[in-house]
Amino acid sequence: MKIKKRLIYRTLFVLICIGVLSGAYLMMPSGFQSRQAEGPKVLTELLKMAEESQPFNPDPYISSTYRPGDPLYEPLLYIQRHRQGLAEELLKPLVEQGNADAMYWLAQITYRDNYYSGGPAAELFQKSAELGNPYAALRLDSDNYECRRRMSSYCDQKWGELGRKLLQERADKGDKKAKYYLLQYDENSSEDAHKKLEKLVTENAKNHYYQPLMRMVVDYNDQSYLTYFEKEDKYDIEERKIISKLAYLMANNNFSPVISNFIYFNQDLYKKEYLSKMARQSMKINSSPFFCSHYYLDNSGDRIDIITASACSYVTDIYKEDDDENSFSTFKFLLHKNKIEKLTEAEELQVRDMASVIFKRMTPMIYIDEMNPRP
Repeated sequence: MKIKKRLIYRTLFVLICIGVLSGAYLMMPSGFQSRQAEGPKVLTELLKMAEESQPFNPDPYISSTYRPGDPLYEPLLYIQRHRQGLAEELLKPLVEQGNADAMYWLAQITYRDNYYSGGPAAELFQKSAELGNPYAALRLDSDNYECRRRMSSYCDQKWGELGRKLLQERADKGDKKAKYYLLQYDENSSEDAHKKLEKLVTENAKNHYYQPLMRMVVDYNDQSYLTYFEKEDKYDIEERKIISKLAYLMANNNFSPVISNFIYFNQDLYKKEYLSKMARQSMKINSSPFFCSHYYLDNSGDRIDIITASACSYVTDIYKEDDDENSFSTFKFLLHKNKIEKLTEAEELQVRDMASVIFKRMTPMIYIDEMNPRP
């Protein structure tokens, strides 16, 4: 009996040791994570560009996926404004003309329309892929979770292979965006892979394509390279300042997502004068109204600031025309909650007039693209 007990204890001891060693191995950072843990200071060229940048680039569409006059500009603007019905009306004629990119976006709208729309969406993605759109092909890759969830009968490894082949062809012709997304599909977790990523993020930023840099900023800001327990440590203020410079570069070149996704939540890192300019610019390039409305509300020195904040929220109701989601009503409730005197009838008229002027002066940029299709 003693021998059996000893055998049991030894077995348990060995299993525990294996568990501890396995856990230690899994906790060891990869070369990719170790490089990432060095922080944003490694992006030296981008940081220099940030220091040399000025608010704001006079070209409001410098970082826009499409510009006014391009057939896809208006439909994608409607998608960003959550008016898919109007976007669909503009996309259908382009699809009939054989526009592969329009097929992708109509498929994207169809896919999100309802649970039973997977088949029609997949057929559109397939047509778009056959016409040479690599991003449509990747949507049908059998490794793509969304494909397996809603378009499973259309998913096939061949589409993933075609998508990579088409991306490679574009990359060979100098397409930095294609090179970046090719690397994203690489499972290599080495330090060298992260250095390649840094280079491609930099090269894309030089071309004013900021989605890769935005991703990297979010990763650094969320400390995605750390374990759960390490994240509880106080965030290094110097590293936050470096990240803020990268965000500054994107904002100065009118990339609207960085305003609502980083600057809004890190206002303590920027000078008040810059934030005031940013509040006005955010509405011009059609960023989220929250930055503008909350900035003027939080920094209200007199009644005109309250009216300006109200106008920023009202602009959203002009372009959305959604009775189920009234931003101005929500903002008025916020005034009540903060015990701020409600708007008079004369002030509400002033708010509507100001919002109308803001809306007419808008030069909204398009920030969504095939790899980042959700507004």
